[in-house]
Amino acid sequence: MKTNRWARWSFRGISPRGSRRSKRGASLALVMGMTVIITLIGAGLLTASGTARTEAVRRQQLLQCFWSAESALAVARTRLYTDASFRSSPGGVAFTNGLTIGAANVTRTGNVYYVHALGTNLYTRQSRRLAQEFVLETFDYWDDFALLAGSGGIRLAQSVAIYGDVYSGGDVTMSQSAAIFETLFCEGSLSMSQSAVIYDQAFIGGSISLRNSSTIYGGSYPFNSPANPYYVVRPTVPAIDWSWYESMLAQAAVRHSSNLNFNGNVDLGGSNNFWNGSATLYQTRRLTSTPPGGVLVVRGTFEIKQSCEIGPGVTVICGDRFWMGQSTRVGSNAVVFARNRIELKQSGIVSTRAALITPGTIDMKQAAQASGFIYAGGVLDTAQSVVLHGLCYAGNYADLSQSVAIYYNRNVLPVTMPPGLQTNPAVRLQPRRWREL
Repeated sequence: MKTNRWARWSFRGISPRGSRRSKRGASLALVMGMTVIITLIGAGLLTASGTARTEAVRRQQLLQCFWSAESALAVARTRLYTDASFRSSPGGVAFTNGLTIGAANVTRTGNVYYVHALGTNLYTRQSRRLAQEFVLETFDYWDDFALLAGSGGIRLAQSVAIYGDVYSGGDVTMSQSAAIFETLFCEGSLSMSQSAVIYDQAFIGGSISLRNSSTIYGGSYPFNSPANPYYVVRPTVPAIDWSWYESMLAQAAVRHSSNLNFNGNVDLGGSNNFWNGSATLYQTRRLTSTPPGGVLVVRGTFEIKQSCEIGPGVTVICGDRFWMGQSTRVGSNAVVFARNRIELKQSGIVSTRAALITPGTIDMKQAAQASGFIYAGGVLDTAQSVVLHGLCYAGNYADLSQSVAIYYNRNVLPVTMPPGLQTNPAVRLQPRRWREL
């Protein structure tokens, strides 16, 4: 007997129509569950996004407050640089950009200035506080500078080393392992090649070119950057008033000290002595002054040769050229002026606290050495193992090559600077690390 297939399904307790309904119900429950889960996830993401946005806005507003406080520090520092009355009686500074307000209060204890800056959001009243100290240094000459050059710039080549800060009003070229061990302040462009090195910072007014493994370890910055301690009060090559020297040379044209005998030792006797012409101090002779302070005025060229010596406290004024030969020596606290040129050759030595000054050129070669104040109104040209201690100026440009070394050392500068030198008083604020309060 044949059995109805529907009956078989009914006998087993399963209905085809009921199975379809159950499947549809399960699918609906699954869809509803997924919808709830997705809704919850979306709501959570929306809440998190809103929270993140709120936090981002808050952080942005706090950053704006920080920037305002930082700008207030910069404004206060600029006032300290540029306003002598503000340095004497410091106070407050403030500014606003419509969104935030920045304010700083400056107080002073001795030569230390304390700056407290506040940046506030005008709408949310959020604020950030910063504090920084500045140590004020004032001096008549540019302390810590080993070399200053004018608009003609500086050329360093072949293992030249400068131990001190360097300033150039023009371009600086460094090559063949030339090294500056302190900071370079250059208003022109900088070109470095062949393993040239600056071990500290470089503040450059023009372009920078680094080639062949050249390095600036302290980083390079624009010359006008607020990070430059001299960006307001800039270094300069000081001027010299030559009128006193010219007046002495004018007297040499009409006066002649007949007692001078350059074939032997010469004692100036603490007085002014004039020679109407050129003169030469020959082998092993000495030019001295007892008491110190004697002045020799030579209208033309003055040469000292082969182991001759100019004694301590002597002033020599030349109308043309001063020339030092092999193993010659200029004593301490001596002053040498030449209208056109000063030349040191073959191990000539200028002792501590002496001064070499000329409106023209200083030419030093062949292991010459000098300690004191070196001033060339035109060109400073040194080469071949020359060593300089003290402070060097080149009114136009400086050309150093072949193992030249310059060391800044205030202890070897003259006790009294040469007549006519016009000081260029400087103000430097040495910032200490800022901190947030």
